[in-house]
Amino acid sequence: MPRAKQFRDVLTRAIFTPKISERKLAEKLDAVKQTLPLPVIWLLGKAQSGKSALIRALTGRDDAAIGNGFQPCTRTARLYDFPDPTHCFVRFLDTRGLGEVDYDPTEDMRLFGQQAHLLMVVMRAMDHAQQEVLQALRAILKEHPGWPVIVVQTTLHEGYPNRVTPHLDPYPYANTPWPPTVPKDLARSLGKQREWFADIEAAFVALDFTLPEDGYTPVHYGLDALWAAIEAALPLGLRALFQSTEHVEQLRDIYAQTAHPHILTYAFLAGGLEAIPIPMVSVPFVLSLQAKMLQAIASIYNQELNRQRYAEIASALGLGYLLRWGGRELIKFIPAYGTAVASVYTAGVTYALGKTLCAYFSSINKGHVPDRKVFERIYAEELRTGRELLARYVQALRS
Repeated sequence: MPRAKQFRDVLTRAIFTPKISERKLAEKLDAVKQTLPLPVIWLLGKAQSGKSALIRALTGRDDAAIGNGFQPCTRTARLYDFPDPTHCFVRFLDTRGLGEVDYDPTEDMRLFGQQAHLLMVVMRAMDHAQQEVLQALRAILKEHPGWPVIVVQTTLHEGYPNRVTPHLDPYPYANTPWPPTVPKDLARSLGKQREWFADIEAAFVALDFTLPEDGYTPVHYGLDALWAAIEAALPLGLRALFQSTEHVEQLRDIYAQTAHPHILTYAFLAGGLEAIPIPMVSVPFVLSLQAKMLQAIASIYNQELNRQRYAEIASALGLGYLLRWGGRELIKFIPAYGTAVASVYTAGVTYALGKTLCAYFSSINKGHVPDRKVFERIYAEELRTGRELLARYVQALRS
Protein backbone atom coordinates (compact mmCIF):
# COMPACT_ATOMS: atom_id res chain seq x y z
CA MET A 1 0.00 0.00 0.00
CA PRO A 2 1.72 3.21 -1.15
CA ARG A 3 0.07 5.42 1.50
CA ALA A 4 0.97 2.99 4.28
CA LYS A 5 4.58 3.09 3.10
CA GLN A 6 4.44 6.88 2.97
CA PHE A 7 3.33 7.16 6.58
CA ARG A 8 5.81 4.51 7.67
CA ASP A 9 8.58 6.50 6.00
CA VAL A 10 7.43 9.65 7.84
CA LEU A 11 7.69 7.88 11.19
CA THR A 12 11.07 6.42 10.16
CA ARG A 13 12.40 9.90 9.50
CA ALA A 14 10.95 11.12 12.79
CA ILE A 15 12.96 8.41 14.57
CA PHE A 16 16.27 8.47 12.74
CA THR A 17 16.47 11.86 10.97
CA PRO A 18 13.99 14.12 12.76
CA LYS A 19 13.19 17.44 11.13
CA ILE A 20 11.99 18.84 14.43
CA SER A 21 14.88 19.63 16.74
CA GLU A 22 15.01 18.34 20.29
CA ARG A 23 14.79 21.94 21.47
CA LYS A 24 11.63 22.67 19.48
CA LEU A 25 9.97 19.47 20.63
CA ALA A 26 10.98 20.12 24.24
CA GLU A 27 9.54 23.64 24.08
CA LYS A 28 6.28 22.37 22.63
CA LEU A 29 6.00 19.60 25.22
CA ASP A 30 6.75 22.02 28.05
CA ALA A 31 3.88 24.20 26.82
CA VAL A 32 1.57 21.18 26.68
CA LYS A 33 2.58 20.07 30.17
CA GLN A 34 1.43 23.43 31.49
CA THR A 35 -2.08 22.67 30.18
CA LEU A 36 -2.31 19.10 31.47
CA PRO A 37 -4.67 18.71 34.46
CA LEU A 38 -1.77 17.45 36.58
CA PRO A 39 -3.32 16.70 39.96
CA VAL A 40 -1.31 17.32 43.11
CA ILE A 41 -2.39 15.16 46.03
CA TRP A 42 -1.21 17.10 49.06
CA LEU A 43 -0.54 14.80 52.01
CA LEU A 44 -0.81 16.41 55.45
CA GLY A 45 0.19 14.18 58.33
CA LYS A 46 2.74 13.49 61.01
CA ALA A 47 5.71 11.22 60.48
CA GLN A 48 4.75 7.53 60.60
CA SER A 49 1.10 8.31 59.91
CA GLY A 50 1.08 6.07 56.84
CA LYS A 51 1.67 8.50 53.98
CA SER A 52 4.30 6.39 52.21
CA ALA A 53 2.17 3.25 52.61
CA LEU A 54 -0.72 5.14 51.05
CA ILE A 55 1.37 6.14 48.02
CA ARG A 56 2.66 2.59 47.74
CA ALA A 57 -0.87 1.19 47.68
CA LEU A 58 -2.15 3.70 45.12
CA THR A 59 0.79 3.46 42.72
CA GLY A 60 1.84 -0.15 43.16
CA ARG A 61 5.43 0.96 43.78
CA ASP A 62 7.59 -0.59 46.49
CA ASP A 63 9.13 1.20 49.45
CA ALA A 64 12.53 1.53 47.79
CA ALA A 65 11.12 3.15 44.65
CA ILE A 66 9.04 5.59 46.69
CA GLY A 67 11.91 6.41 49.03
CA ASN A 68 14.23 7.13 46.12
CA GLY A 69 11.53 8.99 44.19
CA PHE A 70 10.84 11.75 46.71
CA GLN A 71 12.65 15.00 45.96
CA PRO A 72 12.77 18.05 48.27
CA CYS A 73 10.96 21.02 46.72
CA THR A 74 10.73 23.48 49.63
CA ARG A 75 12.17 23.67 53.13
CA THR A 76 9.18 21.79 54.51
CA ALA A 77 7.90 19.61 51.66
CA ARG A 78 8.99 17.01 49.14
CA LEU A 79 7.49 15.79 45.88
CA TYR A 80 6.92 12.34 44.47
CA ASP A 81 6.21 12.48 40.73
CA PHE A 82 4.54 9.39 39.31
CA PRO A 83 5.93 7.60 37.42
CA ASP A 84 8.95 9.96 37.41
CA PRO A 85 9.71 13.69 37.07
CA THR A 86 10.03 13.47 33.27
CA HIS A 87 6.92 11.39 32.61
CA CYS A 88 4.48 12.53 35.25
CA PHE A 89 0.68 12.54 35.38
CA VAL A 90 0.11 12.78 39.14
CA ARG A 91 2.09 14.31 41.99
CA PHE A 92 2.17 13.60 45.70
CA LEU A 93 3.24 16.51 47.90
CA ASP A 94 4.35 15.41 51.36
CA THR A 95 4.75 17.87 54.20
CA ARG A 96 7.54 17.11 56.65
CA GLY A 97 7.84 17.67 60.35
CA LEU A 98 4.18 18.16 61.22
CA GLY A 99 3.81 17.55 64.93
CA GLU A 100 7.52 18.18 65.46
CA VAL A 101 8.06 21.83 64.47
CA ASP A 102 5.87 24.79 63.58
CA TYR A 103 4.75 24.52 59.98
CA ASP A 104 3.95 27.49 57.79
CA PRO A 105 2.28 26.40 54.52
CA THR A 106 2.81 29.78 52.81
CA GLU A 107 5.80 28.68 50.76
CA ASP A 108 4.13 25.45 49.67
CA MET A 109 0.92 27.26 48.72
CA ARG A 110 2.90 29.77 46.65
CA LEU A 111 4.57 26.93 44.76
CA PHE A 112 1.47 24.78 44.15
CA GLY A 113 -1.46 27.12 44.63
CA GLN A 114 -2.32 27.39 40.93
CA GLN A 115 -2.60 23.64 40.32
CA ALA A 116 -5.46 21.21 40.85
CA HIS A 117 -5.33 19.93 44.41
CA LEU A 118 -6.68 17.28 46.68
CA LEU A 119 -5.88 17.68 50.35
CA MET A 120 -5.43 14.33 52.03
CA VAL A 121 -5.16 14.49 55.82
CA VAL A 122 -3.49 11.30 57.05
CA MET A 123 -3.70 10.36 60.74
CA ARG A 124 -3.37 7.20 62.76
CA ALA A 125 -6.80 6.17 63.97
CA MET A 126 -5.75 6.04 67.64
CA ASP A 127 -3.58 9.19 67.65
CA HIS A 128 -5.27 12.26 69.12
CA ALA A 129 -2.30 14.62 69.09
CA GLN A 130 -3.18 16.23 65.76
CA GLN A 131 -3.21 19.93 66.60
CA GLU A 132 -0.38 20.87 64.20
CA VAL A 133 -1.99 18.93 61.36
CA LEU A 134 -5.36 20.62 61.86
CA GLN A 135 -3.69 24.03 62.12
CA ALA A 136 -1.92 23.49 58.79
CA LEU A 137 -5.13 22.30 57.13
CA ARG A 138 -7.07 25.35 58.27
CA ALA A 139 -4.33 27.69 57.06
CA ILE A 140 -4.43 26.12 53.59
CA LEU A 141 -8.23 26.13 53.40
CA LYS A 142 -8.29 29.79 54.38
CA GLU A 143 -6.48 30.55 51.11
CA HIS A 144 -8.13 27.80 49.05
CA PRO A 145 -11.54 27.02 50.55
CA GLY A 146 -12.66 25.10 47.46
CA TRP A 147 -10.02 22.40 47.58
CA PRO A 148 -11.52 18.97 48.36
CA VAL A 149 -10.46 17.26 51.58
CA ILE A 150 -10.22 13.55 52.36
CA VAL A 151 -9.42 12.52 55.93
CA VAL A 152 -7.64 9.16 55.90
CA GLN A 153 -7.67 7.33 59.24
CA THR A 154 -4.94 4.68 59.18
CA THR A 155 -3.58 1.70 61.15
CA LEU A 156 -7.00 0.53 62.29
CA HIS A 157 -5.47 -2.60 63.84
CA GLU A 158 -4.00 -0.47 66.63
CA GLY A 159 -7.57 -0.19 67.91
CA TYR A 160 -8.33 -3.92 67.73
CA PRO A 161 -8.77 -5.84 71.02
CA ASN A 162 -5.74 -8.05 70.30
CA ARG A 163 -3.21 -9.05 67.64
CA VAL A 164 -5.30 -11.91 66.28
CA THR A 165 -8.40 -9.79 65.64
CA PRO A 166 -8.98 -9.84 61.86
CA HIS A 167 -10.23 -7.04 59.64
CA LEU A 168 -14.01 -6.94 59.45
CA ASP A 169 -15.51 -8.34 56.28
CA PRO A 170 -17.47 -6.87 54.64
CA TYR A 171 -15.86 -3.45 55.08
CA PRO A 172 -18.14 -1.63 57.57
CA TYR A 173 -16.77 1.93 57.59
CA ALA A 174 -18.40 3.34 54.44
CA ASN A 175 -21.47 4.61 56.29
CA THR A 176 -22.38 5.62 59.81
CA PRO A 177 -23.58 4.53 62.24
CA TRP A 178 -21.11 1.65 62.23
CA PRO A 179 -22.29 -1.83 63.15
CA PRO A 180 -21.62 -3.11 66.69
CA THR A 181 -18.94 -5.44 65.29
CA VAL A 182 -16.55 -2.48 65.04
CA PRO A 183 -14.33 -2.58 68.17
CA LYS A 184 -15.62 -0.08 70.69
CA ASP A 185 -12.32 1.72 71.38
CA LEU A 186 -11.66 2.05 67.66
CA ALA A 187 -15.16 3.34 66.93
CA ARG A 188 -14.88 5.88 69.75
CA SER A 189 -11.51 7.14 68.47
CA LEU A 190 -12.58 7.36 64.84
CA GLY A 191 -15.68 9.30 65.85
CA LYS A 192 -13.73 11.70 68.03
CA GLN A 193 -11.29 12.49 65.24
CA ARG A 194 -14.13 13.18 62.84
CA GLU A 195 -15.64 15.68 65.25
CA TRP A 196 -12.59 17.89 64.68
CA PHE A 197 -13.77 18.45 61.10
CA ALA A 198 -17.32 19.50 61.95
CA ASP A 199 -16.84 22.88 60.27
CA ILE A 200 -14.93 21.46 57.25
CA GLU A 201 -16.50 19.70 54.29
CA ALA A 202 -14.53 16.47 54.14
CA ALA A 203 -14.84 12.84 53.11
CA PHE A 204 -13.62 10.21 55.59
CA VAL A 205 -11.92 6.91 54.83
CA ALA A 206 -10.83 4.36 57.44
CA LEU A 207 -8.17 1.93 56.23
CA ASP A 208 -5.27 -0.28 57.21
CA PHE A 209 -2.33 -0.75 54.83
CA THR A 210 0.08 -3.36 56.17
CA LEU A 211 2.86 -5.67 55.01
CA PRO A 212 2.26 -9.40 54.38
CA GLU A 213 4.40 -10.30 57.38
CA ASP A 214 2.08 -8.31 59.65
CA GLY A 215 -0.50 -11.07 59.27
CA TYR A 216 -3.53 -9.00 58.26
CA THR A 217 -5.54 -9.66 55.11
CA PRO A 218 -6.09 -7.98 52.83
CA VAL A 219 -2.89 -5.96 53.13
CA HIS A 220 -4.63 -2.96 51.53
CA TYR A 221 -7.77 -2.95 53.63
CA GLY A 222 -10.05 -0.07 52.65
CA LEU A 223 -8.30 0.68 49.34
CA ASP A 224 -11.57 0.54 47.37
CA ALA A 225 -13.10 3.11 49.72
CA LEU A 226 -10.08 5.37 49.29
CA TRP A 227 -10.25 5.16 45.49
CA ALA A 228 -13.99 5.94 45.60
CA ALA A 229 -13.27 9.08 47.63
CA ILE A 230 -10.47 10.15 45.28
CA GLU A 231 -12.64 9.62 42.19
CA ALA A 232 -15.43 11.68 43.75
CA ALA A 233 -13.03 14.51 44.57
CA LEU A 234 -10.97 14.41 41.33
CA PRO A 235 -13.07 12.92 38.51
CA LEU A 236 -10.12 12.27 36.17
CA GLY A 237 -10.35 8.48 36.04
CA LEU A 238 -7.10 8.09 37.98
CA ARG A 239 -7.93 4.65 39.34
CA ALA A 240 -8.35 3.24 35.87
CA LEU A 241 -5.06 4.83 34.83
CA PHE A 242 -3.20 3.27 37.75
CA GLN A 243 -4.88 -0.10 37.53
CA SER A 244 -5.58 -0.56 33.80
CA THR A 245 -5.51 -4.22 32.83
CA GLU A 246 -2.53 -5.65 30.98
CA HIS A 247 -2.83 -8.52 28.51
CA VAL A 248 -2.88 -11.86 30.30
CA GLU A 249 0.44 -12.89 28.77
CA GLN A 250 2.01 -9.67 30.09
CA LEU A 251 0.85 -9.90 33.69
CA ARG A 252 4.20 -11.21 34.87
CA ASP A 253 6.18 -9.03 32.48
CA ILE A 254 8.08 -6.50 34.60
CA TYR A 255 9.02 -4.61 31.45
CA ALA A 256 5.38 -4.01 30.54
CA GLN A 257 4.61 -2.89 34.08
CA THR A 258 7.52 -0.44 33.92
CA ALA A 259 6.50 0.87 30.49
CA HIS A 260 2.81 1.34 31.33
CA PRO A 261 2.92 4.68 33.20
CA HIS A 262 5.37 6.06 30.62
CA ILE A 263 2.96 5.13 27.82
CA LEU A 264 0.19 6.94 29.68
CA THR A 265 2.26 10.10 29.86
CA TYR A 266 3.19 10.00 26.17
CA ALA A 267 -0.50 9.52 25.39
CA PHE A 268 -1.49 12.53 27.53
CA LEU A 269 1.14 14.68 25.82
CA ALA A 270 0.00 13.53 22.37
CA GLY A 271 -3.56 14.48 23.25
CA GLY A 272 -2.32 17.86 24.43
CA LEU A 273 -0.40 18.45 21.20
CA GLU A 274 -3.57 17.62 19.30
CA ALA A 275 -5.36 20.47 21.02
CA ILE A 276 -3.74 22.76 18.42
CA PRO A 277 -6.90 23.71 16.45
CA ILE A 278 -5.24 23.93 12.99
CA PRO A 279 -5.35 20.77 10.82
CA MET A 280 -1.97 19.08 10.24
CA VAL A 281 0.04 21.57 12.36
CA SER A 282 0.39 19.07 15.22
CA VAL A 283 1.29 16.04 13.06
CA PRO A 284 5.08 16.50 12.99
CA PHE A 285 5.17 17.02 16.75
CA VAL A 286 2.93 14.03 17.47
CA LEU A 287 5.01 11.81 15.20
CA SER A 288 8.20 12.99 16.91
CA LEU A 289 6.63 12.27 20.30
CA GLN A 290 5.56 8.79 19.22
CA ALA A 291 9.07 8.21 17.89
CA LYS A 292 10.48 9.12 21.31
CA MET A 293 8.01 6.73 22.94
CA LEU A 294 9.17 3.93 20.64
CA GLN A 295 12.77 4.63 21.61
CA ALA A 296 11.86 4.71 25.31
CA ILE A 297 9.98 1.40 25.18
CA ALA A 298 12.83 -0.25 23.27
CA SER A 299 15.21 0.96 25.97
CA ILE A 300 13.00 -0.44 28.76
CA TYR A 301 13.06 -3.84 27.02
CA ASN A 302 16.84 -3.58 26.52
CA GLN A 303 16.41 -3.62 22.74
CA GLU A 304 18.68 -1.58 20.49
CA LEU A 305 16.61 0.47 18.07
CA ASN A 306 18.41 0.72 14.74
CA ARG A 307 17.09 0.83 11.20
CA GLN A 308 17.15 -2.93 10.83
CA ARG A 309 15.23 -3.49 14.05
CA TYR A 310 12.76 -0.76 13.11
CA ALA A 311 12.18 -2.43 9.72
CA GLU A 312 11.45 -5.67 11.58
CA ILE A 313 8.99 -3.86 13.86
CA ALA A 314 7.24 -2.20 10.92
CA SER A 315 6.98 -5.51 9.12
CA ALA A 316 5.75 -7.43 12.17
CA LEU A 317 3.20 -4.89 13.35
CA GLY A 318 2.06 -3.35 10.10
CA LEU A 319 1.92 0.41 10.36
CA GLY A 320 -1.12 0.86 8.14
CA TYR A 321 -3.03 2.23 11.12
CA LEU A 322 -1.25 5.52 10.46
CA LEU A 323 -3.58 5.94 7.51
CA ARG A 324 -6.17 6.94 10.09
CA TRP A 325 -4.31 10.19 10.62
CA GLY A 326 -5.84 11.73 7.51
CA GLY A 327 -9.43 11.06 8.59
CA ARG A 328 -8.68 12.18 12.12
CA GLU A 329 -7.22 15.48 10.90
CA LEU A 330 -10.36 16.22 8.91
CA ILE A 331 -12.31 16.07 12.16
CA LYS A 332 -10.50 19.25 13.17
CA PHE A 333 -12.49 21.26 10.67
CA ILE A 334 -15.51 20.78 12.94
CA PRO A 335 -15.27 23.78 15.31
CA ALA A 336 -14.39 22.98 18.94
CA TYR A 337 -15.98 19.54 18.98
CA GLY A 338 -13.63 18.25 16.29
CA THR A 339 -10.49 19.24 18.16
CA ALA A 340 -11.72 17.65 21.39
CA VAL A 341 -12.47 14.39 19.58
CA ALA A 342 -9.09 14.49 17.84
CA SER A 343 -7.28 14.99 21.16
CA VAL A 344 -8.87 11.92 22.71
CA TYR A 345 -8.38 9.90 19.54
CA THR A 346 -4.69 10.80 19.25
CA ALA A 347 -4.12 10.00 22.91
CA GLY A 348 -5.81 6.63 22.34
CA VAL A 349 -3.74 5.94 19.21
CA THR A 350 -0.51 6.71 21.07
CA TYR A 351 -1.57 4.49 23.97
CA ALA A 352 -2.45 1.64 21.60
CA LEU A 353 0.84 1.99 19.76
CA GLY A 354 2.77 1.85 23.04
CA LYS A 355 0.90 -1.22 24.26
CA THR A 356 1.34 -2.99 20.92
CA LEU A 357 5.06 -2.26 21.01
CA CYS A 358 5.21 -3.79 24.50
CA ALA A 359 3.54 -6.93 23.15
CA TYR A 360 6.05 -7.03 20.32
CA PHE A 361 9.15 -6.63 22.50
CA SER A 362 7.74 -9.10 25.01
CA SER A 363 7.42 -11.62 22.17
CA ILE A 364 10.98 -10.89 21.07
CA ASN A 365 12.24 -11.61 24.58
CA LYS A 366 10.38 -14.93 24.54
CA GLY A 367 11.83 -15.86 21.17
CA HIS A 368 8.55 -15.98 19.29
CA VAL A 369 6.89 -13.23 17.23
CA PRO A 370 3.19 -13.87 16.50
CA ASP A 371 1.48 -13.25 13.19
CA ARG A 372 0.70 -9.63 12.27
CA LYS A 373 -3.01 -10.30 12.77
CA VAL A 374 -2.34 -10.87 16.47
CA PHE A 375 -0.76 -7.42 16.79
CA GLU A 376 -3.55 -5.83 14.76
CA ARG A 377 -6.06 -7.34 17.18
CA ILE A 378 -4.02 -6.14 20.17
CA TYR A 379 -3.82 -2.66 18.67
CA ALA A 380 -7.58 -2.51 18.02
CA GLU A 381 -8.35 -3.65 21.57
CA GLU A 382 -5.90 -1.21 23.12
CA LEU A 383 -7.23 1.64 20.98
CA ARG A 384 -10.71 1.09 22.42
CA THR A 385 -9.26 0.78 25.92
CA GLY A 386 -7.08 3.84 25.50
CA ARG A 387 -9.87 6.09 24.27
CA GLU A 388 -12.10 5.07 27.19
CA LEU A 389 -9.26 5.24 29.70
CA LEU A 390 -7.89 8.64 28.73
CA ALA A 391 -11.06 10.50 27.75
CA ARG A 392 -11.77 12.25 31.07
CA TYR A 393 -8.15 13.24 31.64
CA VAL A 394 -7.55 14.54 28.10
CA GLN A 395 -10.89 16.33 27.88
CA ALA A 396 -9.99 18.19 31.07
CA LEU A 397 -7.42 20.02 28.91
CA ARG A 398 -10.30 22.02 27.46
CA SER A 399 -12.22 22.66 30.67
